[in-house]
Amino acid sequence: MSTQGYLFDALSRHQLFVQRLASGHVRESLPVLRKLARELRAALLLHDLTSFQTARITALQLEINAITKAAGVALEAQTVPALQDFAAYEAQFTQKMLQGAVTLELAGVNTSALTRAVATTPMSLISGKKTITATMADVFDTFAAGTSREVMTAVQAGITRGATTKEIANEVFALANTRTKAQAETVIRTAANHAGSVARAETYRANADVLKGEEWSSVIDGRVTDVCMSRDGQIYKIGEGPHPPAHYNCRSVRIPLVDDAFKVLRTGSTRASMNGPISSQTTYNSWLKQQPASFQDEVLGNTKAKLFRSGGLSLQKFVDDSGKSYTLDQLRALEPMAFERAGL
Repeated sequence: MSTQGYLFDALSRHQLFVQRLASGHVRESLPVLRKLARELRAALLLHDLTSFQTARITALQLEINAITKAAGVALEAQTVPALQDFAAYEAQFTQKMLQGAVTLELAGVNTSALTRAVATTPMSLISGKKTITATMADVFDTFAAGTSREVMTAVQAGITRGATTKEIANEVFALANTRTKAQAETVIRTAANHAGSVARAETYRANADVLKGEEWSSVIDGRVTDVCMSRDGQIYKIGEGPHPPAHYNCRSVRIPLVDDAFKVLRTGSTRASMNGPISSQTTYNSWLKQQPASFQDEVLGNTKAKLFRSGGLSLQKFVDDSGKSYTLDQLRALEPMAFERAGL
């Protein structure tokens, strides 16, 4: 296996560990989430929800916000210190992994500085048509805000259809027991990827003298997003350009590229895909070209898949410089000839 193949393989396998780590933290969050569901139901039962009154709903909104905010704070207090410890481990793992690929002794990362960096380094997350700049604390705040929004939507829907207070409270209890877990999982998985990404970035920066860049590596399967499709295989200078996570639940990593002068000589190389091992030189773009048209349609949508197959557009053409997906109208304005070639 080549030096780059070794690094691809090591980090791809390690990402499975990161995903399992995040799953463990989700399980640990369940007592907080169950308590939140009980508190929401208890709070709603203290109110008369049989009619819509603006002042009453405003007061209820403030109460719900306080309850979900407290749950978010508890979730953050439970998870972030553990992820900061994980980041310290991740930096050590990355250093050892790199050490197997280079001929020189590598530098480590200051643990205290890394702990601060995990908390303060902002993420740039694409969410719909927006790009959100968020710290770890901001991401956990989205849990509280999202939960409050869903609870109040359920309450107002119940009032509109004439449900009793008890019926509404029970519906919110059921909602909280399902949706809050999904929201917590999204937040925790995103935070875990961020902690690992910061640890790797700091390790690469500490050893920039033996590296010539970093390559974005996305998971090659049918669940990858437009932005991660377009960034797969892109090469950036050390510490520059976008870093994972690119969006909530992102699974991408940046692979270090070792300077040829310091490489340990190896032969061969592969990376993982949903079809099994493939060459580490294969990008998502080139892999997708080899897949059946039905799979391309499923991943890209029918029109973009035709532009990809017959219009001559690469995946990079479907997003702007910040990673946001172009609409079909925007694409038609930018690439009219591609639509003609695709017969659209």
